[in-house]
Amino acid sequence: MINVLDLGLCDEGSRKYLGGKAVGLASMIGLGLNVPRGFVVTTEAYRGSMTRGTLAEIDRLLDDAETPAELGTASRAIRELFTVDMLGEQLRAEIIEAYEKLGPPEDTAVAVRSSATAEDLAEASFAGQQDTYLWTIGTEAVLENIVKCWASLFTAQVIGYRRQFDVSTVDLAMAVVVQAMVPADAAGVMMTLDPATGNRSTTYIESTFGLGEGVVKGDVASDSYWISAVDGAVTRNEIRTKEHAHRYVPASGAVELVPVEANIRDLPSISSDEAARIAEIGRHLQSSLGGPQDVEWALVGPPGERELFLLQTRAETVWSRSAGVAVADDAIVDPDEVTLLHGHAARDGLWTLTNMQEAIPGVETPLTWSIWLPVAEFVNRNHYRFLGALSRREAMIPHRTQDWMVGAFYGRAALRIDLLAEWADRVPGMSGQDLIAQFFSSVPEGVQRRSRRRRSYVRALIRKPLPFLVVPRRMRRNRVAVEDFWRESIAALDTADLPQTVAILDEGVRAFSRSLALQVNLTQGAFLAASKMLRKVAEGSDVSVHEIVAGYGGHEETVLVEDMWSCSRDEMSLADFLARHGYHGWREGELSNKSWREDPTMVLSQIDAYRARSDSEDPRASAKKRTSTRITLERRLLRSLPITARPFARLVLLVSAYYLPMRGVSKTAFLQGLDVVRSATRRAGVLLAERGDIDSPDDVFYLTVDEIRSLRVPFGRRLVRERRALRHRYEAIEIADAWQGVPLPHSITPDETIDTISGTPASPGIVEGRARVVLDPSDAHVEKGEVLFARDTDPAWASLMFLSSALVADIGGVMSHTAVVARELGIPCVVNTKVATHHIRTGDRVRIDGASGSIEVLERTHAH
Repeated sequence: MINVLDLGLCDEGSRKYLGGKAVGLASMIGLGLNVPRGFVVTTEAYRGSMTRGTLAEIDRLLDDAETPAELGTASRAIRELFTVDMLGEQLRAEIIEAYEKLGPPEDTAVAVRSSATAEDLAEASFAGQQDTYLWTIGTEAVLENIVKCWASLFTAQVIGYRRQFDVSTVDLAMAVVVQAMVPADAAGVMMTLDPATGNRSTTYIESTFGLGEGVVKGDVASDSYWISAVDGAVTRNEIRTKEHAHRYVPASGAVELVPVEANIRDLPSISSDEAARIAEIGRHLQSSLGGPQDVEWALVGPPGERELFLLQTRAETVWSRSAGVAVADDAIVDPDEVTLLHGHAARDGLWTLTNMQEAIPGVETPLTWSIWLPVAEFVNRNHYRFLGALSRREAMIPHRTQDWMVGAFYGRAALRIDLLAEWADRVPGMSGQDLIAQFFSSVPEGVQRRSRRRRSYVRALIRKPLPFLVVPRRMRRNRVAVEDFWRESIAALDTADLPQTVAILDEGVRAFSRSLALQVNLTQGAFLAASKMLRKVAEGSDVSVHEIVAGYGGHEETVLVEDMWSCSRDEMSLADFLARHGYHGWREGELSNKSWREDPTMVLSQIDAYRARSDSEDPRASAKKRTSTRITLERRLLRSLPITARPFARLVLLVSAYYLPMRGVSKTAFLQGLDVVRSATRRAGVLLAERGDIDSPDDVFYLTVDEIRSLRVPFGRRLVRERRALRHRYEAIEIADAWQGVPLPHSITPDETIDTISGTPASPGIVEGRARVVLDPSDAHVEKGEVLFARDTDPAWASLMFLSSALVADIGGVMSHTAVVARELGIPCVVNTKVATHHIRTGDRVRIDGASGSIEVLERTHAH
């Protein structure tokens, strides 16, 4: 039996003994926050002190009490049953020993505070309804006040409140927290949302002079502060005249309500800097504990040098269950809320989901967010440092996420394109507008060409050849190294302990970051330049640039298709296929999704579909034909040009043939790095679940990478529960694919009256066929002649794309993965439709024109 436990030793395993208040204090200590020293007299001590006779008498007294008067009589009688004599000899000794560790009993002041098991239910808050005794000094006083806290379980008010919420007294118990007293010069409460409106973009603080008892009771005037959760600035305050304060009076040996000195009554009780500091702690608590918090705090010391203590935190129980903007039956969101997955990005930026959503589709898990976004921020800044557009200081990741060029909105990864365009404009030969148009299909209003920065221009001019000269060699060397690392790490994780697993996870993150950096170096460097030159050469001719870039061969994705075809012809075993391509998977950028090596169900299904195709559809033969067609088109293009222009055109064609297929090299490496991270995280989930930090191994994806690195997650279950609910809310809404500031959530209602949808042409050709809308792995199959409709695609879709007659994607640009693979496979493709998957249903008959970007509905299916 655990009777007394030091607050610093509380962990997940001891939570059942602690009660609500002690759990909150233990969580803050676990986060390294400044909490006064103390100990807990546990619920086990309470239960061990309650005899059968006492419990029977309590039940008898409660059974006879119905009216308020009867409850009052019963309460007084029950509380008289609680005396110091209840404490057994061993329990007394343990309490005295713990108290003496805090200091000499004759002059060590402590707060004795109730911590009941019924506090802070999901539906209600019992906060403040059990007793607290401040400035308790001496062993006997501490023992008496502990018993009084137990007795406060049975005040008339608390008995009535429990009955209102059907809280049984059968399993009721009380823990008591004993902590060193904080002689506060100012104190108060903080809520990590606005208590009047529920707005999560605001932290609210009430403070007063002296102890915070007056703010909790409401019997003194207090100052109010509203702090932005976005940038930490105090947006509003109300400073009131504070005539009285709760302070310890040595003469009486008690806390009393005393007058405040006349010269400070109208002064702020805390400074704006202190308010911002307290609010920052609140945001940290909210993020770490998985939801809005109600926090008590105190400041000790002279102004400007005061030490901040955290006295209590508990889950906010009013607005957390309601309010906000309802956009679906079970989805409540607020555009201004600040959560782990929303509210940390610049509110004046120009943002887009396109391209980022192709890599990280849908609403990401916290684990995915915590790895992808910092890495994406680093690699984009690193690239423009590599090109000479950014100085060393500018390339450093800003401390404030509001200054990042990547962000998360309702759990969806987005890219700040006005900042990207500004950096591109600093590079000779690059245009921010061209970059945005090529990767995002259109140039949103607000992206304008900026004048060159002279400081960066010379530096960028010197570095201009680097993407062409050094990146390919680095990519190939990295590709080999990461593949070896992938194979070795996956094997080693089978028996790795938690520290070993975290070490592999960290190396996986580094491999992913290094490989993604090379990918960006290529795509926004040589790949972009070669594409631009090729497009320029083809202008004015009758040769489509979309056709001429198909047939290069050597793409990693087309090799995947060819290997799957080999499996369907029994030329390659499933084991060999997975050894080559097992890092792929459905929406593989989201780390919680399983890769093919973990679950080959989709692979087996696709192999069966390939097996049903005739030998005449062999993709290897089709690839040879496309290569022949490309060579013919190149000759036709050269013949159409003036003789003087042909040497340059030949050079452009050679450069394009070398660099354009290279895109898959580093993509394979970063996907293998991600797969190591996925596998290490899943292994960590198994180990954390075995230890009891989380319920299920898959829960680990609702933790952040830093939480996993800490090797212990004392409140993991609560974090997972809150974050699952948050992700579920965000999955129920839609947002635009581009916006300025913060997007407004909305829902899209399918409209069967729509007969034409427009997108961006990506691969030429006209096809008529039945639509196959694939939004879920369980639907990931395509019948012969069907047109594949998808929200987004990634490299793992290549095998599915091969089976389709055409491809339509809501997201993507002309040079996106979707478009590149479609051209290489020789199927018509339209991207950037935004809404096609909402208005088209499987079975609808459609016509796709990949050259004009149009989707025409010819016939609606009757199976809706």
